Parts: sequence; C-alpha cells; structure tokens
Amino acid sequence: MKVVILSDNKPGHYKQSLGIVERLPESETEWVTVEFRRKWRDNLLRVFICVFGGTSFSKWFIQMLLRWSLTAEAYNALTALRTADIILSTGSSVAAINLLLGRILGAKTVTCRRPSPLGVRNFDLAILPMFSWHGKGPKDNVCQTVGVPNRISPDTLNVKQKQLIQALNLPDFPRIGLLIGGTDRHETITAADAEELDAICETVAREMKVELLVTTSRRTPPEVTAHLTSTLKHSAWCPLFIEPDTPSELADPYQAILALSDLLIVTADSFTMVCEAASRGRPVIVLTLSRETARKPKRYKVYQYMEQHAIVKQCRLDELRQSIVAGLTLCVPNTPLQDTETAVRAIRSLIDNS
Repeated sequence: MKVVILSDNKPGHYKQSLGIVERLPESETEWVTVEFRRKWRDNLLRVFICVFGGTSFSKWFIQMLLRWSLTAEAYNALTALRTADIILSTGSSVAAINLLLGRILGAKTVTCRRPSPLGVRNFDLAILPMFSWHGKGPKDNVCQTVGVPNRISPDTLNVKQKQLIQALNLPDFPRIGLLIGGTDRHETITAADAEELDAICETVAREMKVELLVTTSRRTPPEVTAHLTSTLKHSAWCPLFIEPDTPSELADPYQAILALSDLLIVTADSFTMVCEAASRGRPVIVLTLSRETARKPKRYKVYQYMEQHAIVKQCRLDELRQSIVAGLTLCVPNTPLQDTETAVRAIRSLIDNS
C-alpha cells in the first residue's frame, strides 16, 4: 500500500499524519510539501472545489488548476507522482489538493479534521475529532475519534523511559511533565500566570520531592518563556527545560518528557498536546488559564467528555496544587486515548473494501 502524505508544514498537522503512517508499517510513504503561489489562490481554490467538487474534471483541467495554484516546486513534485493507494492530508489548505490529486492517481482520499470550506462529502474517508462531529449520526465516510491521531505509543514510551532514566542518570523521584502552549482568541497565558505557576511548581517540588520537566511552544508569549527560563530552567529539581528550535542532546525532547513523566500537566489552549498527553496512559491535568466566559471553544466539550471517562482531569491555577497531589498519590486508573489506532483501522477497512 502506497500512501502519499500532503504536508502544509504545520507541526500539529504533520504529527497527525505521521502518527497514522507509523502505525501502517506495511505501507510505502511519500511526503510532498504543498506551497501556494499566494494565499488568495489557496482560498479561491478551496471555494472552487467546495462549489464544484462533485464535478468530473479532466486530467488536463486538474493539472491546470494545480499549476495555477501552486509553486513550481510543489507542482512538479505532485505531477511526478505515478501511483498511490491513499492520499492523506491534515488541514484545510491541503484538502483541495488532496481531492484533485486523488482523481489524477485514482487513489482513495483521506483527510484528518474537517477542512474549511470544503467539508467532507467528497472524501473517501474523513477522520474527525469529537468537536467536528456534525449531524444526528456518523456518515459512511466518517471515522469518529475523540481527539486527534498522534505519534504517542504507551508501549514505545515505556521502553524509552527506562533508556532515558539510565542515559540522563535521573534519580528515583516522581516526575511531572509541564507542557505549556500559548494564546489564541479564547485562551491567554500571562506573565502573572507564569509567576503563579512557578510558585506552585516550586512548592510541590520541595514538599513532595518531585522533578519537573518543562517544554514551551512556539506560541508561548516571550515574556512567559523568559520568566520560566529565569526560574525553572536553573532549578535543581528541573532537569529538562525545552524551548522550541533550541538544540538538545535528546533526539526528541518532547517525547522524552512524555516518556519520563508520571503526571502530565497541559495548558488547555493546545488541543493537540492534550490529545498527545492523554494517549500516554498516565494521569493528565488540563490546566485552564483563561478567564471564565459564557461561551467556551468546542474543545472544552471534548475535555468534559475525557474527564467523565477518566482520561483527564480539568482544573484552574488555584486548584492545581491539590490536583497534582491527587494525581501523584491516589493512583487513579487512567484510560488512554486510542484515536490513532481507530484511524488506522478505518484506513485499512477502506483499502480492504475498495
């Protein structure tokens, strides 16, 4: 089975596609980075395919659309492809290209997330997280997942944990992984939040004799990163403090934190990081830093579902210390997400029934 993966170079999207193909060891994969000549050409192509996606296009017309939309490098890479069984993409900007390329190669088209404004009706399979479920029931071409597919495998990370403890010469202490996101139109993390978070972490580390493993993201505000760097990074109880695009001796510092942590704390703004942490099989705290509002983003409905099914626990900063103590001492069974496995089964079924 040959899988062509279309990438928009966004790490969150890249990880979803990569997580799926890593669970398809029998597949041959080829990656193509999709770049548009201009953003407005991307938008116009999406609208065109949204309106006329059900129309039968000639190969010549599809190639014309691709040549008009894409950079020369991206167009040449796509037209050089000769065969494929699956075209896989994540994200809206590559969805229209997915449908067009599928017609040229006679391949099955698979999208992760609901692409805007195309929707999913013209795809052979759409892998949709809970917040994208629409309608009264699932459609034949929809695979419903709770979160999003990712690369996290508890079995693999359990093996990696033992290797890392030995390689880094870590003491036999409990470890807390702190995954810090950033801001969007719904969530805000401030320097004041960082100061309070730092104080809570220091108190817990000293009272419970735990280590803290921290990573920030590209979306973390500079003032937040600066404050945490000046305090946590140089603490004896913080052996790992990872900043994006910063050189590290570890091959994959982010996965190292997931592997080593007995408890994971993830800021609520990053749905992808929450899903990755919840796939680990360890207690997860989803930390809300934004102010209370009447209308919350759709991801909070998924967090509520996860909490009801013992996958994560939600809390705010003023509840964090108690939640950490409970997570490390109560040993409440955690139910890991298995969205990647669900997506892979749906893709195999699509191929088997074609």
